[in-house]
Amino acid sequence: MSHEAGRFPPGRPAPRPPQPRAALQPSDVPHAQDYWRINLREDWEVTFWRREFNCSEAALREAVGAVGDCAGDVRAHLQAEHQQLRT
Repeated sequence: MSHEAGRFPPGRPAPRPPQPRAALQPSDVPHAQDYWRINLREDWEVTFWRREFNCSEAALREAVGAVGDCAGDVRAHLQAEHQQLRT
């Protein structure tokens, strides 16, 4: 009889030790469907772009309303607003 006998109910195997987690692949990370355009109709994309630009949802929506959905234009708009607030 092994030292494991009696620790677990008959017919039930001992739990396996935890396995190391696989490294996160780039394809596993949510990203915008089109990295050049901002889609405000999808909640997960709003979350993505908020994190990408480090801004609030209101600021993101205001920027898209002001300059359109081109990610580069929105980034420039948000950076310009940030610079104005610092001066």
